[in-house]
Amino acid sequence: MRAVMLWLWMGLFSWQAAAEGLMEVRYISDAPRYQEYIELLRMALDKTVPEYGPYAMRHPAEEMNEPRFMAEAVSGQRVNLVWGATSEERERKLIPIRIPLGKGLLGYRVGLIRAGDQARFSGVRTVDDLKEFSFGLGPGWGDIPIYRHAGLTIWIDPYEKLFKMLAAGRFDFYSRGVNEVFTEYQAFQLAKQGIVIEQDLLLYYPYPFYFFVSPSSPRLASRLTAGLERMLNDGSFDAIFWRYNRSSIEQAGLARRRIVRLVNPALPAHTPLGDRRLWFVP
Repeated sequence: MRAVMLWLWMGLFSWQAAAEGLMEVRYISDAPRYQEYIELLRMALDKTVPEYGPYAMRHPAEEMNEPRFMAEAVSGQRVNLVWGATSEERERKLIPIRIPLGKGLLGYRVGLIRAGDQARFSGVRTVDDLKEFSFGLGPGWGDIPIYRHAGLTIWIDPYEKLFKMLAAGRFDFYSRGVNEVFTEYQAFQLAKQGIVIEQDLLLYYPYPFYFFVSPSSPRLASRLTAGLERMLNDGSFDAIFWRYNRSSIEQAGLARRRIVRLVNPALPAHTPLGDRRLWFVP
């Protein structure tokens, strides 16, 4: 019954949007952790109204994990815009907007660890040193191939369950982006679970995180590319980046951390690594 109601709701939205001459933007979620991406999306759409006309944004009521929403985006029926890490496969199936959300900050990784384990990590200097630990990641996450390529042991569970599994000792290091870890630490009250933020390490790998558009919506892809480029040129893209991320960057103390670099074997050849406008560099 729920599936039928959702299908009817999406059908009604599409009918109303078409009747009103609106471009439909069916994105994946309005969860708090996605607000930076949603603001970028909305501003890119706003800046292109003169050329592309008005728009309507909606998202499904139910949360979907990453493999599911990526699959849904291929057809474009329930969602036609998603965000996630890039790969050759995703760029074949969907239309990538090659402007990294968060300026690649998600590739700078800080660990959540159990209280009392800091001394174990303070001696880490190389990728080989990391092999004595296990790492928590979510199903379908784009950086799973990175950890496997490095020969590291991984534990896969849904996003929120991983906090509990870390506390229970199922793995040692919950890899989080610099832009994620401090907000999550407060929101999930991780101190009460015996979890702390690791103090010495900064894992780094190139990890472009893009908007992807369904192949059924090429005009939306063109619109987002134009809007985001406009934002890069007028400074509004960077203004959003710093408003959401400055505090986390400062709290992380990147200058005092030892960087351990990992290779991203799934990095597509067309990744615009040479465009300095697009990337955060500590």
